[in-house]
This record gives sequence, C-alpha cells and structure tokens, in this order.
Amino acid sequence: MKIRNLLGIGIGVACLGMLAGCVGPSPVESHFNRGVALYDEGKLADSIDEYKLALRQDPNDTFAKYNLAVAYQDQKKFDGALGLYQEVLQQTEDTNSRINMAAIHYTQGSKETAFETLRLAMDANPDNPNPSSILGEYMERMDKLAEARGYYEKALAIDPQHAVSHFRLGRLYIKQSRPHLGETHILKAIEIDKEVPIFYETLAEDYMRTGKTSQAIDMLERVSVLQPDRQEVFAKLGDLYAQDQHFEHAVNRYWTAIAIKDNDPQVHVNLKKIFKHLEMRETEALKSFRERGTVASNKK
Repeated sequence: MKIRNLLGIGIGVACLGMLAGCVGPSPVESHFNRGVALYDEGKLADSIDEYKLALRQDPNDTFAKYNLAVAYQDQKKFDGALGLYQEVLQQTEDTNSRINMAAIHYTQGSKETAFETLRLAMDANPDNPNPSSILGEYMERMDKLAEARGYYEKALAIDPQHAVSHFRLGRLYIKQSRPHLGETHILKAIEIDKEVPIFYETLAEDYMRTGKTSQAIDMLERVSVLQPDRQEVFAKLGDLYAQDQHFEHAVNRYWTAIAIKDNDPQVHVNLKKIFKHLEMRETEALKSFRERGTVASNKK
C-alpha cells in the first residue's frame, strides 16, 4: 500500500523519454536528486545518506522528509518513518503520508488506527480516490466484501478512470462468483493502464477457472512481454498451450522457462510427455504414408 513521492526529480529527467529534439536544462545536481537516483538503483543506505544531507541544507524540505520516510519504511524502521510522516503533515496536508502511515499501522496490527488514518485522508483530500480504494483493499483482506465494494465504488465516483479501483472491484466480483462483472471491471483497468501485470494475471486466472484457455493464454502472453524474466509465467503458458494441444507453442514456452531458470522439474516432465506424444504422432503419420505407398525409397 505504500506510495512513493516522485516529485522534484527535475524537468530534464522527464524529457529523457521524449523525442530526440526535446531540449531543456539538465536536472539540478542536489542531494535530493542523488537520493532519488540511488533509491531507484536499490541502494537504500546511500539514498538515506543523501536525503539526510538534503535535510541538513533545508530542514523544512518536505520532499526529502517524505522520501527518507519511504526509505525507512522499506527498511522496516517504522518508528523513524512514522515520525517523518508526522513532520510532513505538520507542515502540509499530504495524502500519501497518511496512506503510508496507515500501511505501517496495519502491518503492526493496529488495524483500527490504520482505518482511522485513511478516513482522515479521505476527509482531508475528498478529490483523491486512493484513500477510499486502499481502505476497500483492507476491508477485502478482512473478508468484509460489502464494505470493500462500497469503498471501491466511492473511489470510482471520485475518479471513474482510477484503474486500480476498477481492478480491485473486478477482483471482488470474481470472489463473489460474478465473473462477468469482474471481467468487465478488470478489462476497464487494462484499458486505462496497460502496463500493470497483475491486471492481466488476475484475469488469466479467472479465464482458467472458467475454461477459457485461449483468453487465459492471451493475458499471460501480455504478462510475458511486460515481465520477460518470469520463469513461472512461461511455464504456465507451456501448460496452457499443451492443454489446448498447441504442442509446438508449448515446447517453445517451456524452453524459454528453462532458459530463464531451470528450477522446475515438472517442466522437464511436461516436455518429455509432449515429445513422446509428438513421436507417436509422427510415427502414425509415417505409417499412413507407407500404407499409401508415398514414402520415397532410398536408391543408390
């Protein structure tokens, strides 16, 4: 549930993904920007040092405080993170700080405190769908599905294009054995944001449960494009193609899975079964050709 603040990186960085003709000033070199870059590289300790240096220069830098809190939260230094989020909130109202505080309280077992923190965020930020949607997520985890649905619908009333709320509501409908409504909402989430693998995976699982093998394959193929290093996705694709008797495709996906990480003996078992089946099929084909006298004989 944690949300990280990406503000303050600099216009130059934002331009990097545009056309080659895009020009603009380079990002200002600063401890804050170095902290962001190091965090993105997974160097938490180094990023923390940079954020601390940024705060030495400006003790009121709420962006540095927030990102330092996120880094502490990643390290499970929850007391330090909570203190920094509180400092941010003393300076300015910030939805993300409240959401992240709620996540810490929930993780620590203080569920009612987490829920109250999210309700405060909802009241203070009525135009932001995230607090309602995340509170719905927590309700769903507790199997309070009616309450969860109400919060998801509230989030979508605020922002009808909120992809993650469509996804969560669709997932809830699937749990309630209402697959048509579930699929509709998850497909809407995909329409809004095509880069989130869990959307496709959840829909694939639903299609597999309902026997829609080709649709499940389509969803997982999209996941494989977004995350080409996931061995288990290619192994599952192999299973589905084999189930649908597209054996050549199954073999291809199994070999890809093995190339990524050869840690699943079942993939080799499945490959052996397919090769045995293909061998039998080709033997029968040759037998048929011989019976028709169409197999060429070797002549010297």
